[in-house]
Amino acid sequence: MDKKKLMRKTKSELVEILEMRGIEPRADVLKEDLVEQILATERKKDSPRQKKAKRKEAQKVEKRDKRAKAEGKEKKKKEEKKSKKKKVPKEEKKRTREAEAVRTEQQRVEETKYSTGFFRPETAAYEQKAAAPVFERAEPPSFPTALPHRYGDDRIVAMVRDPYWVFAYWEITPETYERVQQELGDRADGSRTVLRVYDITGVAFTGDNANSHFDVEVVGGADNWYINTGRPNRAFCIDVGLLTPQGTFHTLARSNAVHSPRSGMSEEVDECWMSLEEEFERIYALSGGFQIGKGSLELREMMEKQLRMQLASEAVGSLFSMAVPKKERGFWFVLNTELILYGATEPGARVTVQGRPVILRPDGTFSLRFALPDGTQVIPVTAQSTDGVEERTITPTVTRTTTASEPVMQE
Repeated sequence: MDKKKLMRKTKSELVEILEMRGIEPRADVLKEDLVEQILATERKKDSPRQKKAKRKEAQKVEKRDKRAKAEGKEKKKKEEKKSKKKKVPKEEKKRTREAEAVRTEQQRVEETKYSTGFFRPETAAYEQKAAAPVFERAEPPSFPTALPHRYGDDRIVAMVRDPYWVFAYWEITPETYERVQQELGDRADGSRTVLRVYDITGVAFTGDNANSHFDVEVVGGADNWYINTGRPNRAFCIDVGLLTPQGTFHTLARSNAVHSPRSGMSEEVDECWMSLEEEFERIYALSGGFQIGKGSLELREMMEKQLRMQLASEAVGSLFSMAVPKKERGFWFVLNTELILYGATEPGARVTVQGRPVILRPDGTFSLRFALPDGTQVIPVTAQSTDGVEERTITPTVTRTTTASEPVMQE
């Protein structure tokens, strides 16, 4: 290898040659010095190590030359192929671009039919030229697969079922049970889980001023219970807790206050609930029936009979569906029917009954009273979660049929 060939190589290549010959050059050495060192090593008698390094260098150079030769041939082939291509006339290129633009526009229109994203044109491009709208496909909302059995809260909820029964469900975490048992110490042995039902009618309940209370023992690890209060038209509050053998009651959670309805007919009478007799008297008075003189007794009786027949015929399908008592006897009989609707959901949810919103109590419970006329009543009740993601509907269907028999006179 002569000096001219070595001078055409880069400094890094010269360093690599010296390293392959077992010589470690300095970092600040000049290129000319590197060439002289390589030439000096060639003038010396080659050692076995140097011979091996030379062979490696020769193999490396041979591989590099072959690779450069192959790359040159590949480049030459590409240039030949490119030169063989026919030149496309300008008019044909223009027609091709127009056809591609039409196809692109048709594809865009077809895609917009199925897109549910939001239109966001780029402002600058939109002012100069109508840019293609940009659509983003919205991710579908995720819904929970199932409601959890427990929520990890210490709470109890009470709901009125009817005038004599109250339903309660609760959840007490294991950590709370463990904490209370540690507080009770030895007294926790033999303690029982009970529901303490307080009668709080007419009082602002503070925990120790109830009118009375009674206990219901909970067995089998239950977390809900139907309680027979036996007293309609009363207010109740329920505690779930532990009752020790010594009689000490330790409260774990306290429920909301509930009020059971009356077991009989409501005592309130207003314009919406007036009796048939009062309605007859009002219509009869407006018609001038009470202004007729004594000489018009026959006309008065005729008008009275006609009004009673009309009201009786309408009463069969009305709110009360009652039998009209005869004027000449003091005995009478009235029967009314009401429907009580109650339920519960998470606090803060939105509930509608037959499309009308219902105000929930702070604990998420609600109860409503309906007049129950004859016929079929469909009452859709819809609850929507606080975040508006989930909606559930329950539709009770109630049918009422009332029959009134003719009076039976005993001889």
